Amino acid sequence: MEIITLTPHQMITLNDYPIYNVEMLRLYFSRCQSGQALPLVPVIHKAIVRQYFTSELCAKLEAFERANPPVTHFMVDGSHRTTALTLTGRKIDVIVYATDDDIAETRRLVDTGRVLENATLLHSLAENCAILRRHFQEKPGFMTVQQKTEKLIRDNYIAHFGLPDQGIHNTFKQEDSNVRSLDTK
Repeated sequence: MEIITLTPHQMITLNDYPIYNVEMLRLYFSRCQSGQALPLVPVIHKAIVRQYFTSELCAKLEAFERANPPVTHFMVDGSHRTTALTLTGRKIDVIVYATDDDIAETRRLVDTGRVLENATLLHSLAENCAILRRHFQEKPGFMTVQQKTEKLIRDNYIAHFGLPDQGIHNTFKQEDSNVRSLDTK
């Protein structure tokens, strides 16, 4: 199991636009503003996910990667946390699923509060990748966490939710996408 820090440019987000739980976003935003750590966001490396995509999805992913070279991982849960972290100009601590054992080990972190209980913990790595494939077949198109957050601002969702967009203007350039490992097993 690996825990690393990514920038919003490195993560492909889920297509669950716009935010579906404003109160949860506000809670995470407040915690981010006060400097609190948020639970880890589960991700899977794009090389693993790609193996489960159709040839059509792979072609779309390749085009997206050419336009967004820093992208390294797919997020499988955590839209509200990643949006709040991006809005406040913070990087994102993630837990990487690379094997079924990683998911089993992550399950044990739920009781510590480092990981939120979520549906990804009920599935194998292959099942999570198949879920991503179905998700992107039903909701075509890819966006990074950064792009989604900027779209929320452009479309006035952030202002409508009563949240300032303070950090987004100071967030990370694509070149500032160095992965920093926090700890590894």
